[in-house]
Amino acid sequence: MEQKPKIIVDVERMKHPFTGLYFYCKNLAVNLEKYHSDKFDFYFFTYPKVKFPGFLKKINRTHIDKFYLTKPKKYRLWHATWQDTKYIPQNKMKFVYTIHDLNFLYTDKPEYKKKKLLQSVQQKIDRADAITVISHFVKQDIEKHLDLKGKTVHVIYNGVEVNEYPHFDSPRYRPASKFIFTVGTVLYKKHFHVLPRLLVNNDYELIIGGIHPDKSYIDMIWKEAEKYGVKDRVYLPGSLSDEEKYWYTKHCEAFVFPSISEGFGLPPIEAMRLGKPVFLSTYTSLPEVGGDKAYYFKNFEPEHMQQVLKEGLEDYYTRQRKDEIIQWSRRFSWQEATKQYVEVYQKTLGLPVNTKPVSEERKKVTAIIPTLNEQRNIAEAIDQVNWADEILVIDSFSKDKTVEIARKMGAKVLQRNFDNYSSQKNYAIEQARHDWIFILDADERLSEDLKLEIIDKLHNIGEEKAFWIPRQNYFMGKKVRFSGWQNDKVIRLFNKNFAKYNGRLVHEEIICKKETGHLKSELRHYTYKNYDDYINKVKKYSLLKAQELYAKNVKPGVFYKYIKPAYRFLYHYFINFGFLDGKTGWTIAKISAFGMRERYNKLKQMYERQKT
Repeated sequence: MEQKPKIIVDVERMKHPFTGLYFYCKNLAVNLEKYHSDKFDFYFFTYPKVKFPGFLKKINRTHIDKFYLTKPKKYRLWHATWQDTKYIPQNKMKFVYTIHDLNFLYTDKPEYKKKKLLQSVQQKIDRADAITVISHFVKQDIEKHLDLKGKTVHVIYNGVEVNEYPHFDSPRYRPASKFIFTVGTVLYKKHFHVLPRLLVNNDYELIIGGIHPDKSYIDMIWKEAEKYGVKDRVYLPGSLSDEEKYWYTKHCEAFVFPSISEGFGLPPIEAMRLGKPVFLSTYTSLPEVGGDKAYYFKNFEPEHMQQVLKEGLEDYYTRQRKDEIIQWSRRFSWQEATKQYVEVYQKTLGLPVNTKPVSEERKKVTAIIPTLNEQRNIAEAIDQVNWADEILVIDSFSKDKTVEIARKMGAKVLQRNFDNYSSQKNYAIEQARHDWIFILDADERLSEDLKLEIIDKLHNIGEEKAFWIPRQNYFMGKKVRFSGWQNDKVIRLFNKNFAKYNGRLVHEEIICKKETGHLKSELRHYTYKNYDDYINKVKKYSLLKAQELYAKNVKPGVFYKYIKPAYRFLYHYFINFGFLDGKTGWTIAKISAFGMRERYNKLKQMYERQKT
């Protein structure tokens, strides 16, 4: 079998989180692997300390790479994903060069600096075997200002993926009235300082999300807000979580983005994906991205901007434009973007062009959540698996609102008297509509990387029929690094035709008849809300374990009553370095020993009842 060509994609800009380049690099990497790992062996060049999806192959940047970058001949192509990159291969490796914008030309930088920046881009164009840009506006810009030496420029629009959190409802600031929203790196080029004037003669609030690298510009925004007497209705929360960003976008009256310097403009398309009315400037690439589905500020005069907002909202609601706006946004997809990048890679390497995704559709999956009185956790747990094709809640007749909440959120609820964990889950697995199953306890959460890795794996299933997932445990909110919990792993993603639970009453495990694989990203287990919760669960597990031992005719004795509990304490606290977890490690060791003693006390009671 012919070996797949190895290529390196530079995603070093991910060292700056919450920026457009960060999300561009991350989405490019994840989706190249998801859709085209059958064609290329992808390696991603990045900053060593960056938060990077663990299931992707990573090459750490070294200090010398900036001055002299050379990689082994086995790597056939280097893709630089940013026009100002310092990392350019010195050997004969093929070089694909992506330019996002030449927006420095439209700033007040001195002419000598602009000339120097243009020369830097020109040097990389001269080195490039292929050039890509992210909009036709950028293509026209480089054709006007640079010498392409007859090289073809490929326009590849950025993809857009919006993570939805429909049941998230706790933003750090909840507007008291209707509001308009924007998000981005809060710099002058975004022109956010013109937005407070939109609040004149109405009751809107204004939320400007994004990191604040320039304090003087923040002061400028506040001065503008004060000038128009609307300072009490302007809020700058700084960086937003994905959930908060989704909430503000979903609930805003309008999304406004008056930037004067964009190579593409991801935030407006993300807002359009949710069907929101979007108001843009007419500068750089924004008219191309928004098309006739957006509304435009032709200048930044207060009266004009206020009129555009008022008339645009009237048009949006009168013509009911939500669906057509969503449809427009769908033309910007990472599946399409990575397809076009792969075509460039193949042409550059002289390979036959084959851009069919490795899998047009991923394997369908049923997510199963076992519950008993989980009203506090169930909504968030269901949100964690909203990517699944079916969600089953297997409930043991909860007395609280667990079932009500689950049904309201669209999950299918099965209710069954609890006998043991294995049979409860196996019953739900039998009811699942799809072969592939993902099990999630209500107190567990997926890291973003784990979600991406699962989806990637469902697009690229090999011979494996089940997958081990590492699990990071938290005790009363505190991360447990030792105490015997550090190497925890569980099978949670599996094909039900080849795997099922082993029948144990407690601490049940999946038994798989075929090959198993390993995922790299972690599942987070927020076990035990407080000390009493831990004690109660230990007692419950002790009873089930005692029943299991009773069925095996294990007899309690001095060894089980005293020596095993003592060993259990030593095991967690000393042998597995629980003392390094501080008070948490002591508590885990103590209650684990208590649970062991409780288990054999209950076993003893069973034998005593047998005698009577």
